[in-house]
Amino acid sequence: MIGMPPLHKERVIFACTHIGENDLENIYEKLGRGCWWFVGDPNFMYRDISGLFVYLNGCIFLDTDDKDDRRISYLRVVEVLKGGGSLMIFPEGARNGSENLPVMNLFPGTAKMAMETNTSIVPVAIEQYDKRFVINFGHVTCPEDFCNIGELTRNIRDALATLKWGIWEKEGVQSRKSLPENYRKLFVRQFEERIKPYDTMASVERTRYHTRAEIEQRDAFLYFDKLIPCRENAFLLRTR
Repeated sequence: MIGMPPLHKERVIFACTHIGENDLENIYEKLGRGCWWFVGDPNFMYRDISGLFVYLNGCIFLDTDDKDDRRISYLRVVEVLKGGGSLMIFPEGARNGSENLPVMNLFPGTAKMAMETNTSIVPVAIEQYDKRFVINFGHVTCPEDFCNIGELTRNIRDALATLKWGIWEKEGVQSRKSLPENYRKLFVRQFEERIKPYDTMASVERTRYHTRAEIEQRDAFLYFDKLIPCRENAFLLRTR
């Protein structure tokens, strides 16, 4: 563990990076205090006996594909925070399977609930080396120091990325020359093995946060495979 979790017992939102199935338990073990868990996968509760312990600890489940369920779970979180409870959440919305992004884009919900309830945020980064987990706790961030949700969200992501770099530097950074030519394929293969059987690359891609620019680019090529080539659309098929 790098850094120390906050000692105060006041309510706080622990905004954590997400890499694997056991992130909740590993981070919670180091906190030394109670908090609610925010989980975007309701099937987690029914997989094995650990789901029962999650439920007994105090967990807010939601179906990320259901708009009404997302709204209800958000209202429940606000209720918990206003009642003095603390929360652990993964604002990336999915496990980070990127080989070059320390932290993926964040859902704005974490910043939104923090500003609505005036609850401080503690960024937490986690990384795994074989069966060993390394956790890095950041400094408390106060929502009143920021003008809007977007600014606070960017600050949280920057803080999480900095904490990730702190772990990597402590564990030892590899030189580019030492990486195999097929590094990306090896990384993706290892990631796929690590998230089985509960996740796939497709489910990770579906549940992570997509920026407006990404959505617009995706929609622009949504019907590309149904395009019938003709003189009027030939420019779309050019390779350069």
